[in-house]
Formats: sequence, structure tokens, C-alpha cells
Amino acid sequence: MPVEVLPEITIVWPEEWKQSTKRVLLDLDGVVVSYDFASLVWDKFHVRIDPTRIFAYNLADVLGVSSKEINDMFHTQLWGNPQFNDDALEVLSDWNSKGYEIVIYSNRVKYMGEFGLAKWLIENKIPYSRINGGEGNYDFHIDDRPEKLCDTDSKVKLLYSQPWNLLCLNIKRKLTRINSWQEIKEVVG
Repeated sequence: MPVEVLPEITIVWPEEWKQSTKRVLLDLDGVVVSYDFASLVWDKFHVRIDPTRIFAYNLADVLGVSSKEINDMFHTQLWGNPQFNDDALEVLSDWNSKGYEIVIYSNRVKYMGEFGLAKWLIENKIPYSRINGGEGNYDFHIDDRPEKLCDTDSKVKLLYSQPWNLLCLNIKRKLTRINSWQEIKEVVG
């Protein structure tokens, strides 16, 4: 019995259906917001430090102090008004309007708790979908800490340039360095 060949059908989807939801895992500190580390160090330790001398993510290692002292230094700063990196809020708002899933993966949870962080995000009008510890798989992960990027299941791992990650050797070539939110927008869309 002969097989009947059906004609090829072209389906035209409405424009809003064509856009797939992108899943973005996002760090806050050092990516969305920045701090004047030199001032924080001066206020806590009365030592002047050039921010370019911060050679590692762990400030306790850089300064030769305890992790408790670093935690104390950041505690009051975390609850204050954020200093947003250029274009961060605009890009996040654009992604939010496009229906992207924006998942926050931040060390702030250990200081603020998940509820406190959610409240802070809302108060500061930072769009997000949810908060988690990096679980799940994502289209994009944006962070300033190479270790966190490597620990997640993300297709594209964007390393936001900061003094403490400039010496990262990226030996597995899995990290893509980006220097601004405009570059992020070009990569993510």
C-alpha cells in the first residue's frame, strides 16, 4: 500500500508566543550593585586600600583578618541604599517585561534571610522572580565569583569583571568575561 505524503505545513505563531522564557540566575553584590570597598575598609579598620589591590573574592584573605570582622563590616552596608551598577535596573526591568525568569542567587541570604532579602529587593525595585541557592538549570548565570559560576548548571556563565576576579585563569574556558550591563544585554537579549 503506498504511503501518502502530506504537504508541508507552515505554522505562524503570534509574535508574543515566539519569545521563549529565558532563565537567568543572578548575583547581586558586585553585579547589580557595587560598594565602595575602600571606604568600608577605612570605616572598619582605618586602613586605606586601593580597590585594585583586592586580588581575591574573600576579603578576609586579602586583608588578613577574620571572616567575622568581614561579616561585621558588611552587615550594616547590606541593609543600606544600594549603589546600582550602570544600566543594571534598566536591563532587569526590560527582562522582567519580557517575562524572563530572574532568579536571585546571593550570599545576602546568610545575612538577611530569604524573607529579608525579598523585602529589600521589593523596597529597592529590583525585579526578580524568586530567590534560591543556585539549584536548577539556567540559560544564563551572571556572577562576579568564578566558583559560584562553576558550581551551577548554567548554559552560559558570565563572569562580571571586578578586581577580585581579574586574575581568574578560566582554565576550562567555561566562563565568559563581561564588563558592563550593556554587554550583558547584548549576550542575554
